[in-house]
Amino acid sequence: MIESALWSTALCLTLININSMKKIILFLFASLSVISSFAQNDNTIHGYISDAKSGEALPGSTVINARTHKAVSSNNYGYYSISDVNIGDTLAVQFIGYRTAIVVKEKLSRVDVKLYPIDHSIAEVTVLSKSVFKTELAAPRMSHHHLTTKDISHSFSIFGSADALKSLQLLPGVNASADGGTNLSVRGGSFDQNMILLDEAPIYNPAHSMGLFSAMNTDAVSYMDFYKGAAPAKYGGKLSSVIDMRMKEGNNQEFHANGSIGIIESRLLFEGPIVKNKSSFMLSARHGYGDGIIKFLDFIDYENGHAKDILRFSDYCAKANWILDEKNKLFVSGYYSKDRFKCTIISQDNNQQWGNATGTVRWNHIYDDNNFANLTATFSRYNYLQRQDEDIRRFDWKSAMSEFALKYDIDRYTSSNHHLTYGAKFEYHNFQPGELAPRGNSAMIPVKFKSKNLAVLGAYLGDELSLDNGVNLNMGLHATIASTIGNNGKTYVCAEPRIAASYKLTDNISLKGSYAHTVQYQHLMNNSALGLPTDIWAPSDDRIKPQQADAVSLGIHSVVPEGSIFAGTELSLEGYAKLMHSIIDFKDGTNFTMNEHLEDNLLAGRGRAAGLEAMIKKSGKRYSFQTSYTLSSAQRKINGVNKGNWYYAVYDQRHNVVVNGQFVINKKWTASANFQYHTGGRTTMPITLFYAYGTILKVFTERNGYRMPDYHRLDLSMTYNFRGNEGRRFKHQLEFAIYNVYGRKNAYSMFVRGNRQDFTQFQGYKLFLYSTVPSVTWKFTF
Repeated sequence: MIESALWSTALCLTLININSMKKIILFLFASLSVISSFAQNDNTIHGYISDAKSGEALPGSTVINARTHKAVSSNNYGYYSISDVNIGDTLAVQFIGYRTAIVVKEKLSRVDVKLYPIDHSIAEVTVLSKSVFKTELAAPRMSHHHLTTKDISHSFSIFGSADALKSLQLLPGVNASADGGTNLSVRGGSFDQNMILLDEAPIYNPAHSMGLFSAMNTDAVSYMDFYKGAAPAKYGGKLSSVIDMRMKEGNNQEFHANGSIGIIESRLLFEGPIVKNKSSFMLSARHGYGDGIIKFLDFIDYENGHAKDILRFSDYCAKANWILDEKNKLFVSGYYSKDRFKCTIISQDNNQQWGNATGTVRWNHIYDDNNFANLTATFSRYNYLQRQDEDIRRFDWKSAMSEFALKYDIDRYTSSNHHLTYGAKFEYHNFQPGELAPRGNSAMIPVKFKSKNLAVLGAYLGDELSLDNGVNLNMGLHATIASTIGNNGKTYVCAEPRIAASYKLTDNISLKGSYAHTVQYQHLMNNSALGLPTDIWAPSDDRIKPQQADAVSLGIHSVVPEGSIFAGTELSLEGYAKLMHSIIDFKDGTNFTMNEHLEDNLLAGRGRAAGLEAMIKKSGKRYSFQTSYTLSSAQRKINGVNKGNWYYAVYDQRHNVVVNGQFVINKKWTASANFQYHTGGRTTMPITLFYAYGTILKVFTERNGYRMPDYHRLDLSMTYNFRGNEGRRFKHQLEFAIYNVYGRKNAYSMFVRGNRQDFTQFQGYKLFLYSTVPSVTWKFTF
């Protein structure tokens, strides 16, 4: 019944023919871009918005003209430009958690605004958040979440450490791949369909310790933009979502440090000015001594356990920036991570190592009042090593992928309620699927698979505009030419149009809708929902077509007005439908180990997903509360799989409920709680077995025909602020946390294993990682 209702909703959302939708978007986009004014406007104020105490940029700040009620937001670098401002006009500059700044228009057009954080005034933060949210109601952005470091720190993660990527699991439409896992399924998409960026450089494996931790140190993250619908036109190349994280720039006023020491990991961040008010730096390091985690894990173990197991990781971030002059800024950042993993249950002699490395160089330039440009060069690399130490077949198995990209972006603010964004990019990808290198007196034969290369040339144009009738639009087109170089090479030309619209019914209620067509040229060769370091990526060629998707969303957003006990409560309800094409899966029985011709086992087909998402947020003087609910379905249909019939995706979770809250007890103690429930995921399991022709044969369910047990857990934490923190430079606190309070043994995976004494007997097993996990973490800042 529920599934029928979901697909009926999906049908209603997609009544408009997709091809017609694309033509309408392209026509409107071209027409509105032509009529937009490109003349420079003298009545313009522009500049940067930053934190007065640290000098950090404040992207997403709101600037409102009190006379015209026109509002603009600062871009990713804190830059803003607002036109139609007369001399004497009053502007209000706002950002959640900061005091409002008032700017009066004078002769100067350049005004840099510094905002001061609000200290010891939660009530004032709440009022400001309502004001900013009302401005956000009118914005033509849908299915978008902007998370600051403070937002991320409110999330609950295992072992007492806040986690940037796992904080997204608190949002509707987002499913985790497994208990405690980092890989995300967003609105029915697979985890490889998420674009994860760190300072604009892609991260291909976002997990430490097989998914127990995300690969990014949350302390080094300034903010994160998460798009699960129609993303701005500058983003392209992934089907499901965009996760755009930016590192902190570093304090350009004074030196600071913060860190933590826990039972599983420790972290440290140091920042300060190179030249005060002109340049700054940020350095961070995190180390996970996770061998101790094995004592908490409840792997099925039948041969002495975890004495030789290894679970270690580390990551490092560095960033520096320089204000060259009033119109130019330079940013340089880098990231490096490394993991070591060994599990004796999987193999007694198998060691795995993997890591990410990125580098970013960016140059900001202000051409004039209306034009802001950014030139970016990025490099990203992911490598994997599997070392087999057995005497007879000692070898190293290596694989890697890397990417170099060059982008040029321009923000143009015109005099007629238009904010144009346009730019171009070039990407070069190298895929090294595998190399086997024997070690010592090994019996193994050297093997090296052919590398593959992909070149992508793209351009985009976006336009955000406000109409007089209360309608706001954000239209864009991202076009690319992608060519695989070498054997099986092929060139594809694809366009990714998108449109989002909002209509303000009242001051407190807005209707929103969006459509996006997305294309993906990179494919993950994987037969699991978990995401493993052994996963192999491959580009589109003459055998693998680009994946494509058409997604439609409709929703209503509201904030409860003043005068009610629920005043300031944020409410949202969104429905979505997604059709996917050229989705890949593998033939039954495919060998994934050291298979150079893995693509020969690929099959392509269609996918569909639909869902309904609801979220409620409320902040008070001493508390914050958020709850979300998702009703969803995700299916695939691929000829040659499941007899050509529709089957459920492994991450299909019908119901998903999250409740998260914080309460300030007094100046010393703060309590938080997190509860999560979702329907169990899907897997394929044998339903019977029989003996024939001297062997045992298994009969399986249909593809992903077995639903795993439902998942639920409760987490609690208490934070103690030590006496004397107020007004002192050195501040510290202790966090006591319990993950999975009532010890629910949630399934990580399920499998069948034969009996060692009687091979005709099989037993089903549920593999779970942990039940109740307590932790203590000491955090400090100075």
